[in-house]
Amino acid sequence: MNSRYTDSSLYGVIIDIQMLSHCDYLVCTFSSQVCRMGFELMQVRRGDAGHLFHSLDDIYYYGGQHSHEEIATLSHKPLNEGEFEFQVGDEIGIAGNHWDGFSKGVNRRTGQSGLYPSYKTRENWRIVDFPLFNDL
Repeated sequence: MNSRYTDSSLYGVIIDIQMLSHCDYLVCTFSSQVCRMGFELMQVRRGDAGHLFHSLDDIYYYGGQHSHEEIATLSHKPLNEGEFEFQVGDEIGIAGNHWDGFSKGVNRRTGQSGLYPSYKTRENWRIVDFPLFNDL
């Protein structure tokens, strides 16, 4: 720990981030700032790399972001207390991954909230038109 705040330590973190950004597929923990920074640089290198990562713990996030939404790909009836029901196609607002196969969220259609099996949903990407500014 006595070398944590040295120039060589900083250099090591920068190298780690740079190496992560060159991966073909990134598997790491998004709770780590180093992992998320590697993913951000990966996006710069490859364009949309949203399908080229798997986080072992947390969902992708950044401070000040829009709400995180998923779409149900399989329906779910609660099997345990604290879970909520949803149908295929329901939009689920995700509050976080519990790292045990379940995530916490809210069904935007019904307003029910609680836990749900993470594998029954997929990312609901926000795709927007972004002009090239050809008139400049």
